[in-house]
Amino acid sequence: MEWLGCELEFHGHKHALEGFPESGPTWETFREKQRGVLLTCDKIEHELESAIRYNPASLVGMDFPLAATLDTITDLLAKVEDIKQAAVFQVHLLPDMVRAFTRLIEQYLASIGALAR
Repeated sequence: MEWLGCELEFHGHKHALEGFPESGPTWETFREKQRGVLLTCDKIEHELESAIRYNPASLVGMDFPLAATLDTITDLLAKVEDIKQAAVFQVHLLPDMVRAFTRLIEQYLASIGALAR
C-alpha cells in the first residue's frame, strides 16, 4: 500500500500542475492509482475483519492478550479508513500516512515477536 499511496500522490501532483482536468491521460492515470489504493485498503480491511471474525488467536498466538489484539486491529482499521479518505480528498497526505501505517504494522509485529529485527 505504501508504494501505491506514494504513486497516487505523485500523479495527483501532476494532475494539479495540469489544472485538475477531468479527462485525458493524467486524469485516467490518477483515477487508476486512486482505485488501486482504495482496492488495497478494502483488501486489508477484509483481512483484519476476517481475523477477528474467525480466529484472532491465529493472528497473534495463544499467549497474546485478546483485548490488546482487538484494540490493535481496531486502530489498524481506523488508519485504513483514514488512508481511504485521503486517497479521495487529500492525496497530498498519503505518503506520510501510508509510511506511518507500514511502521505501525512493523511495530505491532515486533511486539508479538513475529518480526525479526
